[in-house]
Amino acid sequence: MCSQKWIAFLIVIYGGVVMAEQESVRISKEFVSQLNEECTLTDGYVCLNPEEDDFLRPNNNRILVPGPYLQAWASAYRDFLETEELNDSQKQLKHYRVGFTEDADHYIIHLGGLMLPNIVDGKPTGVMGVTYGLSMKYWIDKKSLKIEKRLFYK
Repeated sequence: MCSQKWIAFLIVIYGGVVMAEQESVRISKEFVSQLNEECTLTDGYVCLNPEEDDFLRPNNNRILVPGPYLQAWASAYRDFLETEELNDSQKQLKHYRVGFTEDADHYIIHLGGLMLPNIVDGKPTGVMGVTYGLSMKYWIDKKSLKIEKRLFYK
């Protein structure tokens, strides 16, 4: 009997923690959906410092992208905009980092959702382990530029 009360107590505590986490995520999503930043955002929705000649440094935030990747991007982006699991706000590219790579037969495009900021007293204070959008990865056939595979991440 005592162990049943203990289990019930733990369930109540766990439920309260989950509800508090859900509320924190809701507050964070509201915060980022109302941002009108005219900058390039990174995790925690922090603006990167702009530098025109950042292309030349080995640890830069701006990367030169081969032209064929952008041809594949067009296919992936059209599909991304049609993703029913995302609302219009979540389809804004400001909520993502985009990565490009390839294998022998495919251009591979990764849309990684930015990590939400942790909001305390209405101000961002670090990063949560949750994204606003939906991270996904595309494999685009190099010859036809058609999507051969799409993978969603949670």
